[in-house]
Amino acid sequence: MSTVRIIARHTGFSIATISRAINEPNKVSVETLAVVRNAMQELNYEKKEKIKKKSNIFGVIFPNISNPFFSELLGVLENEAFHNGRCILFFNSRHNLHQEKIALAECKSHGVDGVFLVPHSTSPEYLQTIKNLPFPTVLLTQTSPCLPSVAVDHIEGGRLVADHFFSSGHNKIGYIGPISKQEGKYIGFIDRLNELGINISEEFQFNAVEGTFLKGFINSCIDENRNLKISALFCMNDMVAQKVIEILTEFGFVIPKDLVVVGFDNTFTSRILGITSVSQPMQEIAHVGFQEMLDLIKENKKFENYSAQLLLPRLVLRESSLQLKRK
Repeated sequence: MSTVRIIARHTGFSIATISRAINEPNKVSVETLAVVRNAMQELNYEKKEKIKKKSNIFGVIFPNISNPFFSELLGVLENEAFHNGRCILFFNSRHNLHQEKIALAECKSHGVDGVFLVPHSTSPEYLQTIKNLPFPTVLLTQTSPCLPSVAVDHIEGGRLVADHFFSSGHNKIGYIGPISKQEGKYIGFIDRLNELGINISEEFQFNAVEGTFLKGFINSCIDENRNLKISALFCMNDMVAQKVIEILTEFGFVIPKDLVVVGFDNTFTSRILGITSVSQPMQEIAHVGFQEMLDLIKENKKFENYSAQLLLPRLVLRESSLQLKRK
């Protein structure tokens, strides 16, 4: 195999000129560059790729650290990093795509070994730009064939809530959360209810995101006699479930006597307030995600498609949904 020294002798240029032509081609003339590249091809020269020095730092980008689920998940990721001799560089994107892109750019400038990301968007075009960055990225809580991903099976989580409502005798049911074909918990919930012969009126489906004003929707679920039109409500996460319970209590209703409420994530909020919730196995998500990242670094190559690693959820029953079966 030829070397820089051999090319220098062959072309008559200095070793420094050959090195600039190879590594900084914009700093030599077009004529010199052409001669050097012809010599490289003639002598079968292959540029050695620089071996990236490990930083032992992983970037973590979450959309909302005020959500107890993400703060708890960050804690278990930090614990995994510590036991693997690594450190965490954390960014809060605040549900803002521009801020998420800035965080990714910062991860690149800091030379992180990899990034754990809860993405603002899972569009193939956007994820492909992330895939092209010089580090592996593992998606957490969301899935895409474009990148390695670890998440709980949200469809199964929605089905668990539907089964719980049905077995408790509820058929006047509501939902608060994103309404789309990409929202697994919603799809699983609605499809399972349909299988059980229960149809949720659009009136009782509130297409919400975090921070959405909820009082208007709750008011729409109360009739002229101040009775609730629904008996069970599935919320997108524990934060929303907590807000709903606070509003209903303010309106004079009693949980679960007047309305049973179920959240999602099983955060410390649900544990403290006694809210029934779909549990996401955070320890397992962090552990599996970390092992996936270490494997990616070891393999040092990217594939066109990936299979998501889906973990099973479970429904944790608490006071907010435990009551006598309705007749």
